[in-house]
Amino acid sequence: MKENSARKGILARGKHTLGRAFQKASRLGGYRSSSLPKVDSDATNDPSLLGQELKPIRTSKESTSKCTLPVISEPSMLLSENMRSNLYLSLPALVHGRNWVLLYSTWRHGMSLQTLYRRSLLWPGYSLLVVGDQKGAVFGGLVEAPLQPTNRKYQGTNNCFVFTNLPSHLAIFRPTGLNHYFTLCSTDFLAMGGGGHFALYLDGDLLNGSSSASETFGNSCLAHSQDFEIKEVELWGFVYASKYEETLAMCRTEKPGICRW
Repeated sequence: MKENSARKGILARGKHTLGRAFQKASRLGGYRSSSLPKVDSDATNDPSLLGQELKPIRTSKESTSKCTLPVISEPSMLLSENMRSNLYLSLPALVHGRNWVLLYSTWRHGMSLQTLYRRSLLWPGYSLLVVGDQKGAVFGGLVEAPLQPTNRKYQGTNNCFVFTNLPSHLAIFRPTGLNHYFTLCSTDFLAMGGGGHFALYLDGDLLNGSSSASETFGNSCLAHSQDFEIKEVELWGFVYASKYEETLAMCRTEKPGICRW
């Protein structure tokens, strides 16, 4: 009888220990399943959608903080670091990792569209045109340099886009596919988009401009109002690291223009 009692005691203790093990395992499994990351529905937006406004995802601050930006030749008068980060993520993969070089700016080289055209020859390929108006809006587009006046012939590719920081976040408008009116360079003006109205228009003196909805990009007005006064214009080139110092030297050999102030 003592032997039977001992066996029952051992069996009971074994069942109790096994029960506690299963309970612990179930708690551990529940903790793990509840700790899985949740997918933000906004993050499923496809950035390749044509003609659609691309809004930043809710985790954009985390993603941009982890984004390592390339070297920039000097601080921008218009782009904040956060805006530059978001724009960088929207650029074609072809230019990722390249250094940013200021090819032209109104405050350094003067208010002249012809000077902007001339300095776009310093580095061919995709360039970022950035415009700031007197009311604080910042907008522009990705163009393809060199910008050569042709008056009637558009230039650019499907990688071109227009952007704005209105109303409260960066919005990027990519081509809709309805036409190929990406960039039009004239001796009297520079424009992006078309099909009834320009998405962005800058006059020859770079003093005034306008923005309207265009069929090319499916955009809304990029500025606070359809007509605006220009405060600053910048053109940024994306240069290979091996050509960075050489390109900087070329940029500095040209005589600076007359500043407005």
